[in-house]
Amino acid sequence: MVHIWTREEYYKRKWEVDIYWKDNCPFCDIEWQKEQILWEWKKWFIIHNMFPYSWTEKHIMAVPYEHKINSIELSDDELLEMKDIYSFVKDYFWEENYFSCTRESMWNRSIEHYHMHFVPGRLQWKYLRKMLENQGYPIVQELDINEKKYVK
Repeated sequence: MVHIWTREEYYKRKWEVDIYWKDNCPFCDIEWQKEQILWEWKKWFIIHNMFPYSWTEKHIMAVPYEHKINSIELSDDELLEMKDIYSFVKDYFWEENYFSCTRESMWNRSIEHYHMHFVPGRLQWKYLRKMLENQGYPIVQELDINEKKYVK
């Protein structure tokens, strides 16, 4: 059974520390969340996001075993294994819509360890805006939904 934490639980836990660095990284010590792992390979594992943006256990993340901060640090072997990750993700979501995202900068990230998100559903502007605002991104444009154009 996958435990899905609420965003309230996430923020309560998140603010215990400002950020999870290498010395307290939850992705480096995966034993405590072993039951959340869906797939393991040589260089990567795929895990259910315990604090999902989509509030569903279908929100998954690909995480390299070795602690990396940005994608530029990934080894050739880790990059080659990304093909396997995307193949798994395609099969996992089957015909369901999903989107992926990665945050490269450390600004407002809660975990220093590089990881990729795969989130189910169709990315809608209101959902994306709320997700980005919750992550601390400044939104400077408004979307006029009736005219389908951006307004400054």
